Amino acid sequence: MRRIFLTSAAALCITLTTSGCGDKQAAGGTDAGTATSASSQPVTAAAQPAQPAAAPPAKCDSYTDDLTDRDWAIIYYAMTGLAPPREKWADEALSGLDRGLGAEEAWKRANAQVDTQWNAIKDIRCVTLRTRADPKDYDPGLGGIPLGAFAPDAFYPFRDGAMQIALKFRNADKARVWKMSADKAAALKADSWLGNLGLVIRARLVASRPSGNGGTIEAEVVGFDLEPSEYSRIARETVTVQP
Repeated sequence: MRRIFLTSAAALCITLTTSGCGDKQAAGGTDAGTATSASSQPVTAAAQPAQPAAAPPAKCDSYTDDLTDRDWAIIYYAMTGLAPPREKWADEALSGLDRGLGAEEAWKRANAQVDTQWNAIKDIRCVTLRTRADPKDYDPGLGGIPLGAFAPDAFYPFRDGAMQIALKFRNADKARVWKMSADKAAALKADSWLGNLGLVIRARLVASRPSGNGGTIEAEVVGFDLEPSEYSRIARETVTVQP
C-alpha cells in the first residue's frame, strides 16, 4: 500500500485507496505525490465524444485501493465529462510491450490496455486515504485536538504528465477536530508516539471541475479511523462524519 503525507503547511505521507463501490481491476498503484496546502483523442481511428459526467453514488458500500496517478486522471475525465487523451495514453503503453510484436499488433494491444483501464476505473467514486493525522495542540474553544490532515487549505495532489489534479474535502471543517476533554488531551500529549498517529479517511467523490492544466476533485469525508503506532498506548478510534 502506497503512502504519502499531508499537512496544511508542509508535506507528510499518504496512501490512496479508492472505491467505485466495487472491485478495482486496474494495475497496482504508484506513489501519488506529496500533499500540499492551498491556495483527446481516443485510441481508435474514429473520434469519440466526451463522456457525460457521472453522478456521485448515494452511498459507498465498499472500497478499493492502490489507484495510480493515471487512475486519478481517468476519474477526473469521467467526472468532468471531458474527452480523455487516449491516443497519448496508448503511445505511452507501447513502451511496455514486447518489441517483437508488429506495429499493428502492438498498437492494438496498447489501445486495449487503455480501454481496459478506463472501463475499470471510470466509475470509482468512493476512496480511502491513509495518512498521518498530524494532531495539533488541544484547543479548548473547539473542544478537542485539530487534525492537520483536515486543515481548511489542505489538498491531495496527483499528477499525470503535465496535468495536476487536486483532491479537496468539501466538509473538512466537520472532520478536523478530534473531540475530547482537556484531561484526555493532556494524557495523549504525554504519549511520545502521538505525532505518528495514523488516519484512515473514508470519503466519497462528489464533484470535479477543470482549471488551468488540471483540475479539482471534491470529496465528502464519510468517516475516519485514528490508528496509533504499534508502540503507542493510544486506543484506536472510529469516527463518523456528516456531509
